[in-house]
Amino acid sequence: MALMIVGFGLRDSIFEIADIQYKELQIYDGSIYLQEDLTEEDKNDLQAFLEKDKDVDRFMDAYMKNVTLTNGKKERATYECVLGTPEEAEQYVHFRDRKTKETYELSDHGVIISEKTAKLLDAKIGDTIYIKDEETGNKEVKIENICENYMGHYIYFTPVYYEEVFGEEPEYNSIFFAVDDSYSKKELEDVGKEILAEDEVLSVSYMHDIEKQLNDMLKSLNLVIVVLIISAGMLAFVVLYNLNNINITERQRELATLKVLGFYDPEVAAYVYRENILLTFIGAAVGVVFGKFLHLFVIQTVEVDAAMFGRTINLPSYIYSLLFTLAFSMIVNGVMFFKLRKIDMVESLKSIE
Repeated sequence: MALMIVGFGLRDSIFEIADIQYKELQIYDGSIYLQEDLTEEDKNDLQAFLEKDKDVDRFMDAYMKNVTLTNGKKERATYECVLGTPEEAEQYVHFRDRKTKETYELSDHGVIISEKTAKLLDAKIGDTIYIKDEETGNKEVKIENICENYMGHYIYFTPVYYEEVFGEEPEYNSIFFAVDDSYSKKELEDVGKEILAEDEVLSVSYMHDIEKQLNDMLKSLNLVIVVLIISAGMLAFVVLYNLNNINITERQRELATLKVLGFYDPEVAAYVYRENILLTFIGAAVGVVFGKFLHLFVIQTVEVDAAMFGRTINLPSYIYSLLFTLAFSMIVNGVMFFKLRKIDMVESLKSIE
């Protein structure tokens, strides 16, 4: 039961992260990366183009840069992200706690960092970490909140807090944009081609492409999960069969006595089956608890630093595991019925010399 829960739970935890990351957390459709050394006039022209474009539902300036975070002992490469209009951030990125689902807002008093980043740096809310800068010295930042995130590492700033930390305003080098929810992938890419034709634009990337790459990568784990589930099922069958076989063999005299007293074969079988079914349910209940802890251990062991897998096991996974366990128990009981019928009453009741 525990191993099957781990198998089904791995499927839940691994394959759900793409949907959560790109449909619930990062909810914009694409990123526009700007050419270097653009003037304010160039940026204004591009903004005017986006405002006039009826296909673009909303957009927001952003500053993206690879930085290295450190707590003095450990380091982690991270995306530094400054959102141009923090009051509109919830239209592009949802900041929330993974366990409680409490939502956060960016403020001018600290940063929000992704959960896996905080874990790797042993950092908590209220702690101070540093952005490495070999030229001007490390920059000290305060962690105001830690948000749910599964792919990559992020540290989010407001423009005001960024200026407080670095002493200068952010030079926005990208734009997050979104189209209407009714648009297909092809229509979205057509919009992106129109944007890419502008001289100020270097490239355009789409969140659905990143999501597809992630799903393709995770599909390679399908075979591992299937093997684990099948192996757990085979183990359940072998263990149950051997336990029942030993049980019946050691109790032949008792069962033969029941036959002598007039019990029919189905009644003798029911006498044994009641014990098996009760033990199956007890084992399944213990397996649920043990499986949950084993699942968490496996998830944390197989995680890579660049990603965080889910921690939840969906209700259908528990139901499937229980049904498979019960099915194997029923199959073993069916096989054992023929062994019970073959018990020789005379031989089994002979006195032991």
